[in-house]
Order: sequence, then structure tokens, then C-alpha cells
Amino acid sequence: MHILKSDGRQVAFDGERLTRSLRRAKIDDATVKDAVEHMTKMIRPGSSTQQIHDRVLHFIAQRDSIGAARYNLKHAMLQLGPTGFPFEMYLGKLMEAYGWSVQVGVTIPGMCIEHEVDVYGKREGSKNRAVEAKYHNTAGGRTDVKVTLYVYARHLDLEKRDPNCRGVLITNTEFTHDAILYGECVGMKMKAWNYPQDEGLAKYIEQKGLYPITTLPQLPRRTAANLLHDGIVLSSQLCHLSREDARAYGLQDDAFDRLQQEATRLCTVDGHGSSPS
Repeated sequence: MHILKSDGRQVAFDGERLTRSLRRAKIDDATVKDAVEHMTKMIRPGSSTQQIHDRVLHFIAQRDSIGAARYNLKHAMLQLGPTGFPFEMYLGKLMEAYGWSVQVGVTIPGMCIEHEVDVYGKREGSKNRAVEAKYHNTAGGRTDVKVTLYVYARHLDLEKRDPNCRGVLITNTEFTHDAILYGECVGMKMKAWNYPQDEGLAKYIEQKGLYPITTLPQLPRRTAANLLHDGIVLSSQLCHLSREDARAYGLQDDAFDRLQQEATRLCTVDGHGSSPS
């Protein structure tokens, strides 16, 4: 059975891949089994991955609202836009959780020119990180080789002035084939949603339970947009808001209490995870 990906390619439906995605969302085995069996019966040739995702999400949400929110992580990241600034703020919070001291939106001098850096991180025992955050708000958006070329050029200029500085490229979706080929050829530090394998952005989010506020289905979009504008990007940050703060964003007390409960459950993790290099 072939399905249609967001970039227009046709691929075979992979029940094992769906199983892995659901298990990463900490959904119980019985629900995972039922969901995969349900989708295997429901899909038709030419069904889009978006249609499949929506159907799986609806099925899971009826049994496990928090599991459904975790499963919806990748799509929630697409809702951080339309600008790239919330994604930059989000990456800053993610890096802080792994022990980095960060600055967002800074200018760093290279040997030849100054460079606007989305996220600049320092951590004892590691090289400084000058991060280019490439945000896409559509599932089919991919970061191409032109981006890897200019990020590597920036890396070289920064490294000439400060040998302890390393350029990094991070995207919330995927890289094109040529972007990966070039990056691997020159030894560039790159992270996409599932790249490198078992070391992608998704893994580091899930290990720390750092889910964006857009993961919470009951949070109104306009409210989410206002929160993001003010730098509140993590669901866990909602746990530290007061009722007075919440009212300023248009959230009534009862709705806010439920939202905080959901945010607390969503962000609970079993362990602390390893540290990204």
C-alpha cells in the first residue's frame, strides 16, 4: 500500500514506523497495537501522510490525551511560526536544559565580518556553538544545500577568529540529500528532526519532555501566538504562570487550571537523557 508524503513522493505504508512513533510518545502497547491495526484497515492507496497522522491522532486522543499530544510533537513544532523567532527561543531553552548558557539573536565577530547568530551557546568542556536555526512551518519544507554552504562559510570565519567556536545548523524538519552529503563531507554539525539517526532534534526534545506550548490542544491559537511573542515557548513554562498572568492572556481561571494540569502531565519524563554535543 503506497501513501503520499508531504513532499509529493509515494512510499509504502510502514506499520513498524508508526509503531515506533507511538511508542516514543509513551503510549501503552495495547493502544499502539489497536491504532496500527485500525490504520492498516483504514488507509487507501494515495492517502496522504497528513491524513494518516490526523486519523491516528484522533484515534489516540480518545484513549490517551497526553499520549496524543506527545505524538503530535512534530506538527506542533510547525505551529511555532510563522516567523522563525519562537523556534530560536525554543532552541535556546532546549540547549539550556542540556547545560548550555545561551544568548538568542546576537552578533558575533568573525575574522572578516560580523555575523548575526540565532543562538549562541557556551558550556564548560565543549566548543562554543553558533547556531543557525532554520525554521519551516510546513511538513514538506526542507533545508537545502545553499543553507549548509553559507552556514559552513560562517563557521570558517568565526573559527578563524575564535578556534573554540563551531557553527551548527538545526532545522525542525529535514535536510535535502545534497545538504546532508555536503555537511558530512566537510564535517559540519547538523541536526534535523530525525537526523543524525537516533540523534535528531526529536530525541533531545522527548528525553527532556520539553514540549512546545503548541502541543497542548486546548490552548487557543491566538493565546498561543501571544505567549510565543512574549517568549513563553515551553509547556512547562505555563506551570509557572500565575492566574493573574493567565487572565492577561485571556485565559479564565478554570481553563487555566486544566491547562496547567495537562502541561504538568505532558512534561513529566522518566529520566534526564544524555547531553547533545
